[in-house]
Amino acid sequence: MALKITDLSAEVISVINEEASQLGISVRTKGTTAKKIIIECEEDRIDTQEALEMHLENKITGIKISRLIKSDSIDWTHIEGSGSQLSLVYKNRAGGMAETTLNSSITELFPAIAFDRGISSNLNEEKFYSQIAYAKIGTGGVYKNATAQKAGKQTINDATNSSKFDEKVQAAQGIYKWILHENQRRPIKTVVWGYRNNTKPNGVNPNHKGDIFLVFKSKVKGDPDILGVSIKAGATGAKPPQFNSYVRAIFNSPAFGKLTEYNALMKESYDAIYKGIPSIPAFNLYGKEKMSAFVGQFEKANNKLYEKLYDAQLEWLRSKMIDLINNNPVKAKKWLIEEVVKEQPGVPLVVIQSSGPNLNDVHEVNDEDVIKNCVSVSKANNGISARTGSGKQGWIIDLKCNSHTTSLNFSIRTNKSGKYHKLGQYVNLAVKFNGVA
Repeated sequence: MALKITDLSAEVISVINEEASQLGISVRTKGTTAKKIIIECEEDRIDTQEALEMHLENKITGIKISRLIKSDSIDWTHIEGSGSQLSLVYKNRAGGMAETTLNSSITELFPAIAFDRGISSNLNEEKFYSQIAYAKIGTGGVYKNATAQKAGKQTINDATNSSKFDEKVQAAQGIYKWILHENQRRPIKTVVWGYRNNTKPNGVNPNHKGDIFLVFKSKVKGDPDILGVSIKAGATGAKPPQFNSYVRAIFNSPAFGKLTEYNALMKESYDAIYKGIPSIPAFNLYGKEKMSAFVGQFEKANNKLYEKLYDAQLEWLRSKMIDLINNNPVKAKKWLIEEVVKEQPGVPLVVIQSSGPNLNDVHEVNDEDVIKNCVSVSKANNGISARTGSGKQGWIIDLKCNSHTTSLNFSIRTNKSGKYHKLGQYVNLAVKFNGVA
């Protein structure tokens, strides 16, 4: 790599290398300079950016991290410290948008464009998509800025690559009809695609869970000026994940603040699980590329033992999540409100689920409201507890008040692929909230 190493760049590259296996990243040699490090990402670039920034802040003292708006589809990470500054640029390792990201973007973006352009709500999915594809959308409306505009163009261009194209476009049509229905109730000025933290309307918190935002034409006393809408696609009655995170992010959240305890899990995991793999590298390589490659090869060589060890780690890690809740009831309630619900005062959130192209295919999911209400009325000292749920992945948080108990379904599992899945994801497995039981 033709890179003049400074103290800052050396520290940043060290963190990148340490987290490479868990985040699915690597430094691209071509184009990387002393002032600009190009990172290749296997997973969604925005999620990777947010996770890497968190790691950098936690591991490098005295740095300042901000975002630079460039012509790329996502902003650069700008880092200042040690008398130097540099930027991180995120590129897809393989061409095209990850299908999970593409599918969710279709159901979010297409209804916003359809409302902006006044597209007929009665077209079939091919004609509906054609109208979307030929729409000329500037910034300041559907797209808050150039970042959103470029991502939107990529979504439209890549949409037909989705294996679920018809299904997702039909879901988008249903959401569009829901927006038209809301417009009859209260006139809407614009629908903003707030798919990421820097594309949400002015005045909306970057971490608001809304995917699109209805900005109303006139102010009404007592009513919000903006309504956030979180969109879930899928069959009616199904329970789509409503909160997605990782074990490390939860332990390190402001509510819990237990990064030290998370770090201890890695050593405990190595001693209890990974030492069961013959000739496993030493702990100082835990989570790093060399050990991930070794674990990946072990999966192929002895899949039966590999799966047994992963199941043991999954069960053990699920118990640690349960212990985190049960040992910290007050912090756990705070985490539910701040991270799982994540609603901003003055910008309410409605969660809708679309399973088809018609208005009656769209239903509101009120689980966030249930959580808020149950947290507020649950017993002060013993009003929250966690326990094992169904299958290998399920776990449950119970909120108890005087009259009844409300149960929240969570799951913990691997969500990566190749050598980085299962044991290759180590203890930083994905955690999802799947709705009220």
